[in-house]
Amino acid sequence: MQYVGKSSVTTDLQSDVLLPCNFKSTLLGSNQTADIAAVWRQTTTPADNLVEISLQGKVSFWNNRDRRIKTFPKLSESGNFSILLRNVQQSDLGLYRCDLHEGINCMIAYQEVQLGLAAVSEYQKTIIAGASGAAVLVFLFAACVCYIRTKRRHHLRQDRVKAFTLANPVYDSIRHTKKDGQSRHNGLRLTTVYASVGFPETSTEKVIYEEIVSPDKFCPAQEDDAKLRSGTPMERVTMDILGTFLTTDVRNHYFFVAMDYFTK
Repeated sequence: MQYVGKSSVTTDLQSDVLLPCNFKSTLLGSNQTADIAAVWRQTTTPADNLVEISLQGKVSFWNNRDRRIKTFPKLSESGNFSILLRNVQQSDLGLYRCDLHEGINCMIAYQEVQLGLAAVSEYQKTIIAGASGAAVLVFLFAACVCYIRTKRRHHLRQDRVKAFTLANPVYDSIRHTKKDGQSRHNGLRLTTVYASVGFPETSTEKVIYEEIVSPDKFCPAQEDDAKLRSGTPMERVTMDILGTFLTTDVRNHYFFVAMDYFTK
C-alpha cells in the first residue's frame, strides 16, 4: 500500500468545496477493465464511508450527505476521483481519505485531505473594522445627543425651581428678615410678608410660612410661655422642612430645620 500524500483545503461554511483525489497511471495499470475503484470516507469514529467510484465511472453511494456530494465519473479513467462537497456544514470539517482498491481486499494506495475553515481575508477584515468603527461613531453620537438633551432639561428645571424659590414667601421672609437685621423669631409678621410678595392669606405658602417662620408659632402668648419652657437641652425640640430652593449638585432642594427650645 502506497501513501500518496496529504493536502489541506479550506472553505467557508455554506459554500462548495472540491476535495481532490488523483492517482498516477502507474497505480492504475494498463487494463481499463480492471476491478479498480476509489473509496471516499471521512475518518471519524467510526469511519463514515461516503462513495465508491470505479475506474469505469460507476458510482455507488453509502452516504451522499443529503445529496450534497457530486462525483465526476467521466474523469475517473484518467485517475481523477475528486468529489465536490456542496453547502459545507460544521460536521463536514475534518480529515478525509481516498483509498484506491483493486478487488475486494487489496488496497493499492491512499491519500488524505484535511478540510478546514478559511481564515478571514484582509478584505473581510477591512469590512469588519469599518462596520465596527461606524457602530462606535453612531454610539458616540447618540450618547452626545442624550447628554445634551439631559443638560437642557436640567437647566430648564433649575430655572423653574429658581423662579419658584424666589416667589416662595418663606424664602422672601428670610431674605427680608436678613436685610432688616432682625432675628428669625422677631422678624416680619404675616401681614408684612403678604404685602411684600403679594400672596393671598389663604394660599399654601401661608401655611408653610406660619409653620416655619411665623413669630406667633415660635413665640406664643405670654400666658402659654411657661408651658413651652425647657430646663435641659434636647428636652423639647421642634422640626420642620423648608423649601423648595435651588437644586444643589447632589439634587437637594429642601432644608430640614430643627430647634432646641432650651437654646433657641
